[in-house]
Amino acid sequence: ARRAVSILKEISSLNVRAAKLFAKHMSVADQTAMLENNKYSIAVGTPNRLLKLTEEKRESDDADEELGAPLSLDQTELIIIDCHEDKKRFTVCTLNDTAPDLMVFINKAVLPQLERRKTLNLALF
Repeated sequence: ARRAVSILKEISSLNVRAAKLFAKHMSVADQTAMLENNKYSIAVGTPNRLLKLTEEKRESDDADEELGAPLSLDQTELIIIDCHEDKKRFTVCTLNDTAPDLMVFINKAVLPQLERRKTLNLALF
């Protein structure tokens, strides 16, 4: 989450609305409401929170209606995985706390989108 906060500070000069998708400041329910009520040009999040927001089904007022996940990648054009090394030379891809969730997020949310359309790009930075 510290790296996510750092990235948000770095991109603040772009003057675009950015969604903060990590556990430090908001619950999943609060972030779900935020995503339902706003549009964001950029979202920054931890693998675990991105995974939760792409898997969780929203509740509907109509008992027969099932809503999709709060975070959809349907309109996403670019997913960047930040591979910055920390002081111990770990990255989001190698850290035991983040790597499993990142791999599940890529498998369940990113790869199906990459297979379905050509307008999504995945980058490691």
